Amino acid sequence: MPQTASIVVFAYNFPHKKTYDMLLRLLVEGYTVTHVLAADPVKLSIPPSSVRTKIRHPATVHPSAVARRFGIPYSVVPHNAPEAEELLCSLAPDLGIITGARILKAHIIRRFSRGIINFHPGLIPEARGLDALLWSILGDIPPGVTAHLIDEQIDAGTILIRQPMEVHEDDSIFDLSERLHDLQLEMLRPAIEAALAGEGTPLAPGSVYNRKMPPEQEAQALAKVPEYVRRFKTR
Repeated sequence: MPQTASIVVFAYNFPHKKTYDMLLRLLVEGYTVTHVLAADPVKLSIPPSSVRTKIRHPATVHPSAVARRFGIPYSVVPHNAPEAEELLCSLAPDLGIITGARILKAHIIRRFSRGIINFHPGLIPEARGLDALLWSILGDIPPGVTAHLIDEQIDAGTILIRQPMEVHEDDSIFDLSERLHDLQLEMLRPAIEAALAGEGTPLAPGSVYNRKMPPEQEAQALAKVPEYVRRFKTR
């Protein structure tokens, strides 16, 4: 049985596969989701990718429908807003789970007695930041997922689990991306249990944060996928 904990989920207020899958996985694993804080979409200054690395999922259910079906309180609120902090003060949650969020500020993070877990689709610190899979391919970094308790930095904080991902000899970029997604779901329970047990290793300072990959490097990474798969295949 999972440890008892008050869990708040940070989500996007629009159909989003990671939010949908993680909410269902939390419920299947027997955890109680105390509240979902869902943020509306915001316009970003980051340009769109010039290559596609993920399968399109047009039929994903809106997270509010999941919350309604299972009786989970659902608030549409900017994650760093004063009203979000006020709500968290009243809830006094143990743990936060990020299924969809921008950078959370310190005044939000400190409202959780055990911290907030993020699941990053790359090995930290080698593949911190945006476009983790593409930077991993270009930098010959093994694919994997890192579960970590966040701090005010990007993809930093306390490392709970670093899990390399299996690679098959006929993998495409879409296979790699989907398996990274599935691995995050598999790591949900052990990461929560590690956080509640007070485990983890603080990330040493000095690692590099990757920004959005430029289009010319995106094309190079995509062209390198067959070589990358041959190098890191496990099956």
